[in-house]
Amino acid sequence: MSANKSNIYYAQARDLEFYTRVMITVSVCGISFGLPFALYHLFWGRPEIIAVLLPLVALEVIVLISLIKRGFNAFAAWSIAVAQTGANIFFFLEEGMMASYWLYASGVANFYILDRRAAVLVNTIACLLAVTVAFDDPGYVVRYCAAFALINILLFTFSAQLEKKNDELDKMLTIDPLTRAGNRTAMDEALIRVKNMFDRYRTPATVIMIDLDHFKAINDSFGHSEGDKVLRRVADQLKARLRPTDTLYRYGGEEFIVVAENTSLSQALLLAESIRQRVADHQEDDQKTDGGLTVSIGVAQLRVDESTDSMVDRADKALYEAKSISRNRVCFDGEI
Repeated sequence: MSANKSNIYYAQARDLEFYTRVMITVSVCGISFGLPFALYHLFWGRPEIIAVLLPLVALEVIVLISLIKRGFNAFAAWSIAVAQTGANIFFFLEEGMMASYWLYASGVANFYILDRRAAVLVNTIACLLAVTVAFDDPGYVVRYCAAFALINILLFTFSAQLEKKNDELDKMLTIDPLTRAGNRTAMDEALIRVKNMFDRYRTPATVIMIDLDHFKAINDSFGHSEGDKVLRRVADQLKARLRPTDTLYRYGGEEFIVVAENTSLSQALLLAESIRQRVADHQEDDQKTDGGLTVSIGVAQLRVDESTDSMVDRADKALYEAKSISRNRVCFDGEI
């Protein structure tokens, strides 16, 4: 995930799809339960209940439409969490202990639609408000708060562990285990993102394809274990040179790709040349395979109405040109 792993709104796209489905389920359940209860209380003449339930159902419908059109978003999450929790506090006040289970239900739901810290905050405020005005017996207050706290502790712990496991799984799915660069899956996601930014805002995007020269000779002469060390070392060199907006991916074998966001062709060429020079100049006395190691590089910038696959193919052709000329050089597809 991104910068703040505990924040749903910065989660990976695949995670946001999961949260969207959960939110749609929560909204549909809210509508399915809220509307019959509103009709029930309408029949029994409870206008104060209807005045709370009908706006809540209407909000659930609006949120459901928002989720279908926009996917998971902060408006939908906070609207449902605050509205449902607030309505359940109202029912708690109206009905007393008989309605307390609804507050438990909304408390659990909050962990599925909010960041876990936000869920704890909302649930704590709701619990304190409810017991302050709804209970006369201090014994009930203590027991209710203890039970509510236990549920939130368990949910918070489970959420944290689940998030940790998801992060580990995400790394397994998107990180190349040898070089710790991104893998093809992660690269495809990055290319989709830069393509969307280009189509919407015309933000330039460039790919830099890098291939280690004569890498087969290293494997043949020193063995694959030494070759793996070279790949890891070069990947570290590349990552050390990249900017925060650049991402490195292992394309396959001894090939790497840099996805340079918000980068024009001229800027990418400067970056590519500095990468080539960095690898060529790097020597380690205790590494017998380092001598004479160089890279060939192909660069291409995304065109209007072009697929990312086409851009990568053009970078690959430019790389082939660099290797066919003399290796240890940078070539580019200049047709923009």
